[in-house]
Amino acid sequence: MELNMTKHFLKIIPATIALALSSTAFADHDNYDLDDIRSWDIVKIETCLDAALDTIPGNARKVELKMEGDDPVYEFDIEADADGSVYNVECNAEEGFVTEIEREVAADDATFKKLAKISQAEAKEVALTFHPGEVVSSEMELGFDGDATYEFDIQSIHGYEVKVDVDAATGEIEEANIELYEIGMEKE
Repeated sequence: MELNMTKHFLKIIPATIALALSSTAFADHDNYDLDDIRSWDIVKIETCLDAALDTIPGNARKVELKMEGDDPVYEFDIEADADGSVYNVECNAEEGFVTEIEREVAADDATFKKLAKISQAEAKEVALTFHPGEVVSSEMELGFDGDATYEFDIQSIHGYEVKVDVDAATGEIEEANIELYEIGMEKE
């Protein structure tokens, strides 16, 4: 495991630097509130919700606004009408179009188990090495592009939450994004 951790650490250095810079910038303005976000040049949440529900018809039960690099992104948790599965549908908040769809799965999902080469515990260790804090929730997801991902919501010691995605096959950090707000509840 030590050799793998070293290999993963070397691969996440550039992403760590990017997150650190954006986190520092965010920390400098950690008093953002909804009035600040309201002044941004983004589409109405209804525009993205409509696009998300056109993609996965169902019931939206949660929305998050997060930053992916410099791009604000709405992420909706939608319980699909077709089969009751829960999908995470991301929508670019500046343009109003769907950018990513992932299906949440259980630990015993056959496809996820087949694709995953590292355990959830190993992925959690990678995520916490990348961004220290307390894991407040986690999910296993299958992307429409055929990848398997562990997703961890990490509460930082500075008070903000970071969503860290770890590739279940390689153990590499896929992305890490600062969450600006969340409306609704995770289904536990």
